[in-house]
Amino acid sequence: MQKHFATTLAAGLLATLSYAEESEKPAEPPVDCTPIVERVQSTAERAKDDPIELLRLVDAEVSAHPSCACEIVKAAILGTECDDAIVGYVVETAVRAAPEHMRLIAQCAIATAPDSLHRVQEVMARLSPSAGKEGDSAKSAKGKNVEVEPAETPPDPLDVPIIIPPPIPPVLPPPGTATELRQLEQ
Repeated sequence: MQKHFATTLAAGLLATLSYAEESEKPAEPPVDCTPIVERVQSTAERAKDDPIELLRLVDAEVSAHPSCACEIVKAAILGTECDDAIVGYVVETAVRAAPEHMRLIAQCAIATAPDSLHRVQEVMARLSPSAGKEGDSAKSAKGKNVEVEPAETPPDPLDVPIIIPPPIPPVLPPPGTATELRQLEQ
């Protein structure tokens, strides 16, 4: 029993030490997003005349610096004064450039331009890998020539007539029985 406990303890300590050594490895140095954001802002100010130039810059910068995707999207949206159509194009371009940051990009766009929520949701639905547009899954009925009939709607409970039972008459004691009420009257 003690030998088993000692072996388990030693294995646990080795696993902990190896995990600690892996976590102590230095991470990638953080990227300074300030110059990137400034370039995007200056281009975004001219975006009403030529939105393609802004979209090209967003694509290039998000591809090169995916860790700055949120800041780049915010700068592009704010520079265009939250134009609804351009917000959708900026989100789509950024998501295509860094699909691993899809949710972050959408959240930053919605936080920057809340009025464009519907547009961002449309873009995310189109680009979402779980939308089912690509590939076949085991749960999919694509290509199996299965005809699906619409589900039967349940009856509306308000369409059923309401039947109210008649009230139950009170039960009175027979007239010859002495009750407390009759005793009080006497």
